[in-house]
Amino acid sequence: MIPTTDGQGELMGPVEVGRILGVKPQVVVNWIREGRAHPSAVDAIGRNRFTAEDVARLRAGLGRRRSRATGTGAFRGDPEEGGDAGQGG
Repeated sequence: MIPTTDGQGELMGPVEVGRILGVKPQVVVNWIREGRAHPSAVDAIGRNRFTAEDVARLRAGLGRRRSRATGTGAFRGDPEEGGDAGQGG
């Protein structure tokens, strides 16, 4: 993790965010590309960085999506929501 310059905690990359949320880092990258995740910062070499607040928002969204009647959720294979159905892992 990288300390922020504004004293608001530390910034995390997709690896750390994925570990916290129980998904692979590539899933976090896919969420960014799809507009489902919004990092608070991009570092000098173009890496996406998230705050703890960003991760909390992602976790809340993940819980809402997974609580639907289908039980699959948009993040893990719900074709209706544009998930990664059939991609495994």
